[in-house]
Amino acid sequence: MTKWDKLLIITVVFLSTLGMFYVKSISTNSDNLYLAIEVDGKPYKTISLGGSPKNQLITVETPAGINLIEVEGNRVRIKEADCRDQLCVKTGWLSRANQISICLPNRVSIKLIGGKEDDIDIISY
Repeated sequence: MTKWDKLLIITVVFLSTLGMFYVKSISTNSDNLYLAIEVDGKPYKTISLGGSPKNQLITVETPAGINLIEVEGNRVRIKEADCRDQLCVKTGWLSRANQISICLPNRVSIKLIGGKEDDIDIISY
C-alpha cells in the first residue's frame, strides 16, 4: 500500500464523517418545534413549542384510558398513563424533531415536528 492509497482512504473516511454530521444537523431541525398529538391515528391537537417558559399539562382522555402529557419549554413527555406496561412513560423526554412516543393500549401518540419541511427525514438518515 503506497502513501497515496493511505491518503485516499483517510480523505474518504473524513469526507464520509463530515457528510454524516451534515445530514444529521439538517434532519433534526429544532428551530421551530411543534407537538402533534394523535388519538387512534387521527389528529387531536397541535401545539407550537416556540420556547415558551411556562409548563403545560395536557390531559388526553380516550375510551381506552387517560394520558397526561407534560410540556416544558422545548421538550415534552407522557408523564402519566393508566396502561399496564408504562412504556410510553419510560420513553422519557422528547426534545428533537422526529422523536415520537406511543401509548399503544390507549392509542395515543405524540411526535415532535420541525417547523421547516426538509426533503431529508429520519428514514433517510
